[in-house]
Amino acid sequence: MNAVVPITLPEVWVPVASALGEAWAQDCAQTLVAQERDVVGAWPGTLREARQRVIAGVGLAQRADAMRHLDDLARATYLAARRHWATISEPDLEP
Repeated sequence: MNAVVPITLPEVWVPVASALGEAWAQDCAQTLVAQERDVVGAWPGTLREARQRVIAGVGLAQRADAMRHLDDLARATYLAARRHWATISEPDLEP
């Protein structure tokens, strides 16, 4: 059984993770629309992609602190993206 590990992220990083997650969800939706595909179904992102988003989205001056919190930042970014995706996507009604 998998235990849920709580996110212990310093408060200063919460808005950063939220912004990165929302931007990521928007980027995914825009990519689908540009490919003339519908924005439907569950969030397509992964935690590995979230880590890359954090690394790319954090400025050089903040990089050392971000790397200390990379796993929690990635999880918070992933969850923010999922939440935003749920607000912009349509449910997948096909079985």
